Amino acid sequence: MGFRTGFVIVSVAFLYGVLFITSIYDFPLLYTEYGPRDVDAAERFYLTLYNGPTAISALLHGMIGLGIMGLLAKLHRWTEMAKWFDGASLALLMGSIGMYGGVQVPNIRLLSDPSNESLILRSSIRTQRENYIKSRVDAGFMTREQAEGTPLGYPLSADERESALRILAAGNTIVMLLLAGVVLMQASEWWLERSERIEADQKREREMKELGVGAGSASGKSKAE
Repeated sequence: MGFRTGFVIVSVAFLYGVLFITSIYDFPLLYTEYGPRDVDAAERFYLTLYNGPTAISALLHGMIGLGIMGLLAKLHRWTEMAKWFDGASLALLMGSIGMYGGVQVPNIRLLSDPSNESLILRSSIRTQRENYIKSRVDAGFMTREQAEGTPLGYPLSADERESALRILAAGNTIVMLLLAGVVLMQASEWWLERSERIEADQKREREMKELGVGAGSASGKSKAE
């Protein structure tokens, strides 16, 4: 295993460590009967992480960059194996970064500033509110004129705060699966390279033995003459 693969493995291992910590707060919201205490604990954790020292986010982004740098260095070889395995690993890693930047960060920002109208109107909460208003119009509880005049940028409710936390938890689970794909691709590439190297060594040994036998028989003939 070279240093480039080491960059990728170290990066993924660090990210898995972060996700393991978040899973302590995520899993109760996704897979168990949770209560207000679980919601409050998850919100405190994410807000503490978000409002923490700049060194925390710098370390996280630096480790993400390390993984990208390692994969780009491996992909630069442009062998058939690099194109398939390192290319797939890079796609999976970029997918996890897309989840982080497109889902996780906006929801954490929304939790940290729940009355920010601009953040709310750019989040999935707006879609939920629009669907709720549409359902009330369809049920006849509200006219279309009333629906058009209903503001969408009001502060988060308790249910919407809970929904944002569950979206965060689900996003972290998806990132875990994407990073597992990166590990699988790298392990498969290492195993295939090792198998090819062993096969090449065995072939070279057979050729050396054949050359040795051929040289021995040739010297025997020359002595007999």
